[in-house]
Amino acid sequence: MHVNESSPAAYNREGTIRNSKDINITNASLSNVTFSAKGASTLKLVSDVVITTTLIVIMLGMGCTIEFWKLMEHLRRPIGAAIGMLAQFIILPLVTFGFAHALQLEPVAAIGMLVMGCCPGGSTSNMFSYWADGDVPLSLTMTTLATLMALGMMPLNVWLYSRSWTNEDLVIPYMNIIISLIMTVGPAAFGIFLRWKWEKFALIIVKIGSICGGIAVILTMTLMSLLYPFMYKSSWKIYVGAFFLPFVGFAFGYIVAKICRMNSTHARTVALETGIQNFPLCMTLISSSFPKHVIPKLVLFPLLYGIFVLTNSCIFVLFYHIVRKTKDYRNKSAGKDFTSVPTTNNHDGVEMNTVEPVLNGNL
Repeated sequence: MHVNESSPAAYNREGTIRNSKDINITNASLSNVTFSAKGASTLKLVSDVVITTTLIVIMLGMGCTIEFWKLMEHLRRPIGAAIGMLAQFIILPLVTFGFAHALQLEPVAAIGMLVMGCCPGGSTSNMFSYWADGDVPLSLTMTTLATLMALGMMPLNVWLYSRSWTNEDLVIPYMNIIISLIMTVGPAAFGIFLRWKWEKFALIIVKIGSICGGIAVILTMTLMSLLYPFMYKSSWKIYVGAFFLPFVGFAFGYIVAKICRMNSTHARTVALETGIQNFPLCMTLISSSFPKHVIPKLVLFPLLYGIFVLTNSCIFVLFYHIVRKTKDYRNKSAGKDFTSVPTTNNHDGVEMNTVEPVLNGNL
């Protein structure tokens, strides 16, 4: 028998979902979701093709920024990546669990938030790390390692923390995790090869990839808004959670990195990797684990998160550049001409400043 999701009959005495089949979405705007519409299906296909192609170009461009020896440094001494995994799979799921309870979300919304917080970092974190002058080799190492570890850590975290809201076992999309890994590592590896073989050509690809990144951000938000307009009718609690979860990830990732005595460049990279989750993977897990009539309510949080994680990551990058420009301006005002440039021979990844004295108005 179907009952209204808001009715106590849908839950047991602990407030958890007894069975996903006992939930019925009564809101017409949610039940008539765009998943099944023919026009939406065509738009979804176009969206998937365009965004996938763009992401491949982005990862190719990010690979072209990486020198092979730098990547090997992180692989031989994966201390930075290990700290990133600590923030990604231990800290963030626990914080997401607590955040969902603090917001007192309904079980279906809380599960969507929890699954999002248990997903590995997304490939777009590499792009934002590049824009924020982070360590792209470290970012790629963390993305690859996180995707591999997600095969075990994601089901563990989802099972551990979802008991508060449901007794059902969620279906982990292992094949999609592997596909995500291939789509991340494949283009990036080819980009690294291009950088090694034809450096000048690779630098052109970097610029193209960066431009595609900006286009991808706009396209993703536009297409998601066209495909899933019902997400904007979510409750204020879901809005608050979806808006602040990326910032929470940034903050805890940065704090954990600093506690572990990482420099600012590495800390920014860990922060972005922790705060940017693999949104498509979350959607796949939800669609594989629940019946269609439940999905519209479950995906409200991940959908809004998909919008906010892009805007908030842009805010993160913008804030970093404002702070950097402000520091450069203060240094110049103090009578020092500093030009901030990243050094390639510093294995710790610390940003250094090259001081160029100004004598009689001439450099």
